Amino acid sequence: MSSKRKSAKPEADVKSKKSKNKSKCHIDVNKIFDDEQALQRIRNFVVFQERRKNSDNYDTGVVQACKSPFFHCVLSKLVQNENFVESLMDEVLDLNFVEKNNDLYKFHQSTEDLKTTKLPYISALREVIYNDVREWIMKVTGIELTTQVDMSCAMYRYTDVLSCHDDELDDRRVAFIYYLVPPSWKEDDGGRLQMFSLDENGEPKEIVKNLIPVQNSFVFFEVTPASFHQVEEILTEDKTRLSISGWFHGPRVDRPPPYVETLPAPCLPISIEEDEFYSWINPQYLDTVTQASIKETFVEESQIELSNFLQENKYEELVSLLSSIDKSKWSNKGPPNKRNYLVVDQSEVPDHVRKCLNFIQSDAMFVLLSSLTGLKLHELAEVSDSEGDEEENQKQRGDTPCCHCEVRKWQHGSYTLVHDTDTETKLCALDAVLYIGCEDWQPEYGGTTSYIAKGEDEELLSVCPSPNSLALVYRDTETLKFVKHINARVKDTQHQGFMDITCVYYE
Repeated sequence: MSSKRKSAKPEADVKSKKSKNKSKCHIDVNKIFDDEQALQRIRNFVVFQERRKNSDNYDTGVVQACKSPFFHCVLSKLVQNENFVESLMDEVLDLNFVEKNNDLYKFHQSTEDLKTTKLPYISALREVIYNDVREWIMKVTGIELTTQVDMSCAMYRYTDVLSCHDDELDDRRVAFIYYLVPPSWKEDDGGRLQMFSLDENGEPKEIVKNLIPVQNSFVFFEVTPASFHQVEEILTEDKTRLSISGWFHGPRVDRPPPYVETLPAPCLPISIEEDEFYSWINPQYLDTVTQASIKETFVEESQIELSNFLQENKYEELVSLLSSIDKSKWSNKGPPNKRNYLVVDQSEVPDHVRKCLNFIQSDAMFVLLSSLTGLKLHELAEVSDSEGDEEENQKQRGDTPCCHCEVRKWQHGSYTLVHDTDTETKLCALDAVLYIGCEDWQPEYGGTTSYIAKGEDEELLSVCPSPNSLALVYRDTETLKFVKHINARVKDTQHQGFMDITCVYYE
């Protein structure tokens, strides 16, 4: 656990760019903006729902419009003169960038305000987007847009990613991306704009459309409760996915209330034989002096890591059996705007794994965790200092301490996100995660669990997977958590992922 430039260009290049910037730059935009007949045909398709050969697609070669999974449109060439595009890329690459990194994304964003910059090529593009493009989109979609336009530059490099989201915020109405990627960009490089279908609850279900970035192409889509999309992780170390993106704003529209998940069914403490309990736990954690020391640390810091928690033979068998579970028995846990990892049905796990789950949910474990943390997790435990939190929990959940467990598998692409409808964060709880099969795991792979305060970006705590360790963290209602996206670096490791058994205990 832990509490939480770019290279210089040759002088000749800099001089040439400076002299270039002093000259007047000329931009030739796509002739589609002046083609009234093409505009009417696209408008008929988009606004008046005219179907073409029973297809949801409209493609002229210059413009591709599609209604599924939500309305989006691709203009193959926004700018006609290639020299302008090359100079624009040079100008953008000379900007200063800062890393943006949280639960949802990891990439670099320009620090310069593109709304006010006087750099010639960016200014010329901005005028086109603010005027020609905005007016054309209004005519095509029938959406009234204000003059407010957000615009920034994003740079995605190896392992950078933007996870599933819908872009809905305030009065955003249309999102756009203008690509400045190398001409050689291909599917294997990653970085595709991926669009999701919806499930019966209006949540994202699965990726049904992929758009490969193409230099000088301009993509836009309507921001709606259905516009779930993501930027696929960058899988190449040799190329940079550069883009200028943002939102057009307009009158707010009514949105349906978001779907709220119910908490998993709670499990009451399980009775197991005393000898069975002792056969699993490392004897050092039964020592009263050790327990007192752990409790002192936990009360002070609200977290602790218990290394070598299980007896070695039990742990090794657990690793072996969980690793050998057939792939078909692991199912994806979503929806992807909240989480993406694998779980196994607890009724189908090997007997040894089932016994471990019984041990973790046992009456004796509730008593032990009470002794280690000072929380009121069992009637035999002393009254804790968190009595106020305990009473509030009981009002919302019930009078008896309980828990719920999952057996999870983490691999490339796995993550969890912070979200507004998370019912679990409405209750104070003790998070307990037993890490399995994560030998030599490095934080740079992702997979660390981060805790943050509501409304804040700075980490309060970061928990990195460590084999046979039990991470205990007390979480109040003002604390959020997420598991960082596991990136492509893990594919070169021995295990290419790890497993854990997570259990959330309620007083």
